[in-house]
Amino acid sequence: MTFKQNILQSSPTALFVLGHAGTGKTTLTNSFVQHQRQAGHAWCVLDKDAVSECWSGPLLQALGFDPHDRDSPGFKKHVRDLGYESTLRIARDQLEHGLNVVLPGPWNRELASGTLFSTTALGLPANTILRHVWLDLPLPVRYERIVRRADPRDQWKLDNWQAYADALHQPAAVLEGRVAVLDASLPLDALRGLLEKVLVPPSA
Repeated sequence: MTFKQNILQSSPTALFVLGHAGTGKTTLTNSFVQHQRQAGHAWCVLDKDAVSECWSGPLLQALGFDPHDRDSPGFKKHVRDLGYESTLRIARDQLEHGLNVVLPGPWNRELASGTLFSTTALGLPANTILRHVWLDLPLPVRYERIVRRADPRDQWKLDNWQAYADALHQPAAVLEGRVAVLDASLPLDALRGLLEKVLVPPSA
């Protein structure tokens, strides 16, 4: 089966573009979707930060936290899961209509628990094809990228960089080979080509 045939099959695909902050998840996703559109294939992009940005800041502020916080223990306890649940809820609707969905984001808890490999656990249609890639990049490069993008939502990371960095690790599913690892330092075109290969079934 060719890549084009795979994309055009009846079962929709949910593609999770995973990785730590600064690995280029959004950049790769945008390049992939634009390239697919030029080839006549439609994808819905559901970035958890974009889905939740209108309400997560006000909610954090109402709870007495920094509205730009996206990393502190308070955020993870009170707000984090709501953003991911909202993203999956919207994804379900798109997939039920037969539209492929790409979901860039860390998805760390869901990856560690195994939820990310089950359509039932994710609340997605049973016929959804799940695909996953992990973007890998050296920590110093990720730090430079985070500083350069100057996003207020990254401030907690930068203010607590050592504690943040010490807590980072490759999830077991990545180490065990259940998720394809892509070298995010590659040129964007090459990286996109590797991503497209992940979407083709192993038997194709």
